[in-house]
Amino acid sequence: LELKTINSKVFRLTEFLQKKTQNKFWNSSDFYTSPRGYRMRLRVECSGFGDGKGHYISCYIYLVPGEYDDTLEWPFYGDVTLELLNQLEDRNHRKGVIRYNESTPGPGKERVIRGEVSKHGWGYSKFIPHAALRHNPPQVCQYLKDDSLYFRVSAKVTSKTKPWLALT
Repeated sequence: LELKTINSKVFRLTEFLQKKTQNKFWNSSDFYTSPRGYRMRLRVECSGFGDGKGHYISCYIYLVPGEYDDTLEWPFYGDVTLELLNQLEDRNHRKGVIRYNESTPGPGKERVIRGEVSKHGWGYSKFIPHAALRHNPPQVCQYLKDDSLYFRVSAKVTSKTKPWLALT
């Protein structure tokens, strides 16, 4: 079993209130789980999705066709850690771990055909309530500041590469 961890990627979502009011989603730029790893993106449904609609932020990871897909084992298995960062100090971040394993629905972890975008993300319909985004003085915590949110994403991959195809 091969275990690879990426350095964390931090993404900034701007104009949150407008996106929430207009029922819009936001996609991060694409990122790789590691050099020559799986390619992904974070999608944030600002006004919520499914049972989180209207009261929560929903967050999902989508697999994206990548340059190294032929050398990777499919389906994807691993843990993607998602954090909504407290903008006041380096604690009290909202954290969730999105697990890709045998019980993950197939379309959310399968290889995506080049030129297409996956229609199936995997994550949280109720990542954080909208009410929890505001300034909380007793906790020294504020996720939404200057109409922006910051997300940190990292991945631990448990899928294997195909060793005979591994680039050195």
